[in-house]
Amino acid sequence: MNADGLNKDKWWLSKNNDLAQNVTAFVSYTDKQQSYRSSDNLKHAKLYGNYEISGLDAYSYNKTNVAYNTSHRVTLNIVQSMIDTVVSKITKNKPRPNFLTEGGNFTLQQKAKKLTKFVDGIFGSTNFYEKASKAFLDGCIFGTGAVKIFTANGEIQCERVFIEEIKVDDTEAFYSKPRQLHQVKHIHKDVLMGMFPKKANLIEQASSAQDNYPGSTAELRNREMIKVTESWRIPSTKNGKDGKHAITINELTLLDEPYTKSYFPFVFFRWGERPVGFFGQGLAEQLVGLQLEINKILRTIQVSMHLVSVPKLLVEASSKIVTAHLNNKIGGIIKYAGTPPSYAQLGTIPPDLFSHLDRLYARAYEISGISQLSAQSQKPAGLDSGKALREYSAIESERFLSVARRYENGFIEAAELMIDIARDLYKSNKELKIKAKGSKFIETIKWSEVDMEEDKYMLDIFPASSLSQTPAGRLQDVQELMEAGFIGKEDGLKLLDFPDLEAANNMLNADAQNLDRVIEVMMDKGTYISPEPYQNLENAVRKVQQAYLMYRMQGADEDRLELLRQYMEDAQGLIMKASQQGPTTDLQATQALAAQGASTAAAELAQNAGLGAEGINPLTEGNIDLSTLPQGEDV
Repeated sequence: MNADGLNKDKWWLSKNNDLAQNVTAFVSYTDKQQSYRSSDNLKHAKLYGNYEISGLDAYSYNKTNVAYNTSHRVTLNIVQSMIDTVVSKITKNKPRPNFLTEGGNFTLQQKAKKLTKFVDGIFGSTNFYEKASKAFLDGCIFGTGAVKIFTANGEIQCERVFIEEIKVDDTEAFYSKPRQLHQVKHIHKDVLMGMFPKKANLIEQASSAQDNYPGSTAELRNREMIKVTESWRIPSTKNGKDGKHAITINELTLLDEPYTKSYFPFVFFRWGERPVGFFGQGLAEQLVGLQLEINKILRTIQVSMHLVSVPKLLVEASSKIVTAHLNNKIGGIIKYAGTPPSYAQLGTIPPDLFSHLDRLYARAYEISGISQLSAQSQKPAGLDSGKALREYSAIESERFLSVARRYENGFIEAAELMIDIARDLYKSNKELKIKAKGSKFIETIKWSEVDMEEDKYMLDIFPASSLSQTPAGRLQDVQELMEAGFIGKEDGLKLLDFPDLEAANNMLNADAQNLDRVIEVMMDKGTYISPEPYQNLENAVRKVQQAYLMYRMQGADEDRLELLRQYMEDAQGLIMKASQQGPTTDLQATQALAAQGASTAAAELAQNAGLGAEGINPLTEGNIDLSTLPQGEDV
């Protein structure tokens, strides 16, 4: 019991320096109770890294016996090979959280669209995809990896957290939902004093209270690095007052504040989930038995090769032979009396050893769920078409379906955390904004433009690209879409996205990209941009009309719809003007060629817009008048 009568196990009810003492006591007790987990993590780290280390803390991870490490290095490391392969396969796609509205009006849908870009901007600025990939690698090695999402200097940031730093109570985490979590991390004292300048003197004094490590260099570094514990306790009820967030060192409390969130600021990635408990099961743990057996067989083969694979000469003891004559001289003469020397027949290693080794190696691929061709970055012979490669990839990916879903769910959790943190930051910074990278430009998005209530949207995950990854496969995918009539030539060029064709594609897609930008500006900003005679006006009328019908169905504001109607009327006016002028110049000739098909475009426009015999569109209430369109033989 503490001096105030509180139980040490309930550290979140303590105050002042009692809080630091109780946190330190609880974390130390948890470390002793979970020493098995640290031992397992150390073993799996050795297997993956294929080197001998003495520990996983900041002072022992780089200590190794060089002679022992060299002589005991694994020569066939299936653990590292399998893990590297599955990490590359799972993390090659970049899952993109998308904010969707169900039955929402135009304003909500536009906000949801911008909110997706807002999260994209955070992912890009924090380099979240790379850090998530490292955390997933940790999950394959140790069973669980983590990325921490936090605020620093008024910005959202994230970092990969080594799972050995995370401390949870096993009993409390039986159902994998602990209510308290601690992160123990070594931080340089100068950094810590910068974070808490009012307690700089106390931090300087506390730095010498850390555990000493042997060696003068370690002791010197120990005085510079401080073991810091950051703790979270989720409230017991929705509006409970027993939530706590604290930062402590030894017997000094640096931060003590209420915690009202229902989550920890971490995103966890696991290779496999256990029936009970918080920490997952790693691929290294699943392969450790095979790896040890392979090591034993390789050692047996190695010793056998040394014993029976070196040629030896048999010399009878009673024979008179000068051993110096037994050399490798060409045409040498061996004088003997009695029985001549002879070479002993070389022994053979049982082929069953090699067969068993191959079986174990194949079992490792089966457990990992990958093919040996994937590990070698090869495709099966005969699979050359995009369709065949897609089918093969789909079959192989089914094995990773549960793992891939857990990986993708991590990005949904990250997006939810980032949005909640952004809401908190907005309370103190009304100018909160994020720069989002588009396909061709950078857009600045303010939080005030995307702020939505949680019940107005839902999150879903979509891959960054559902097309094939190889150029040949992507080309065939696009060709199939174009042949089926789902996309046009311009859209197909955009989907190819080949870097070496980027300049040519930009030129070919300039008209489509310009038109997409015009529609976006008019609908988002409410700024009218008039058409120009240098555009493909027929295509502009068609696409703007499609956008008009879509946005009208979504309930867009009337003033924004009026901009689209005005654009179509102005474009039709330019088409009619071009048809009335003679093709006396090259430019006018070009406009005349475009005008020749204007009547057909007008007919298609009338049909697409649902114009009746009277030329009235029930949706636009007569805003498009057939009398203003150019007349021709086709009308």
